[in-house]
Amino acid sequence: KLILLDSLLQEGYDPAKVTVKNIMGSDWMVACMIPKGNMMVSMLKRVEGGKFGLVKLNCSNKDTPPENKELEEELKSFLEKGITHLIRDGKNLTIEAGGQQKQLVEDDIRKQHEEAQTEKMQSGSGRFG
Repeated sequence: KLILLDSLLQEGYDPAKVTVKNIMGSDWMVACMIPKGNMMVSMLKRVEGGKFGLVKLNCSNKDTPPENKELEEELKSFLEKGITHLIRDGKNLTIEAGGQQKQLVEDDIRKQHEEAQTEKMQSGSGRFG
């Protein structure tokens, strides 16, 4: 899971979560979810030269709270242009569509939680320790 940096840096937005997955062979999926908002899924095909082409964009159609509406509309417009590049650099991912770029960073909240649980178990501070 990744978090869109734009949504973290702008006050008032809930962070947009993005999942990128190689489904099989040249078929890829980029799913974007804004809390309390719509799910947007880009189905992509990797073509020659490592570029991507948009096969289909699916969006759910529920009402989005006013505080997230602008971010959702911006992301939908971005995805409608068709993702052409996915560039991974460590914990960062750059997505390019229509000549624009969006920066994402790995969401390590779950990893931090798991590490805290492991540490708690190892230190014996659980209820039965």
